[in-house]
Amino acid sequence: MSAILSPMIRWAARISGLLVALAFGLLFLGEFFQPHSGPPPGVKEWTGILLLAACCAGMLLAWRHELAGALLSLIALNALAFIVPFWQYTVLFVISIPSFLYLADWILEHNAQQTGRHA
Repeated sequence: MSAILSPMIRWAARISGLLVALAFGLLFLGEFFQPHSGPPPGVKEWTGILLLAACCAGMLLAWRHELAGALLSLIALNALAFIVPFWQYTVLFVISIPSFLYLADWILEHNAQQTGRHA
């Protein structure tokens, strides 16, 4: 079962993480080249941008190192939730889905390796 489920979870994480990173990159570049409201006014907003960039970097890092990338991404999103107030946290939940998928993939792979050693 794990032999079928693990690649499906891995590729779902990779594709969704890539989509999140690309969406953030497009939004960032769009606001950078054609700003609608000017630059971010304060430290809190710049911190939010940097934390979202760290989240996306974690998702891309997770292609090679699932646990480290997933943890970086989730820690950055948690810090973002505490620093920047949101009206609804639905967006953060959707952005965190690839990280949870990477974490699930790492757990499945880690358990499969542990089972293989004991058998």
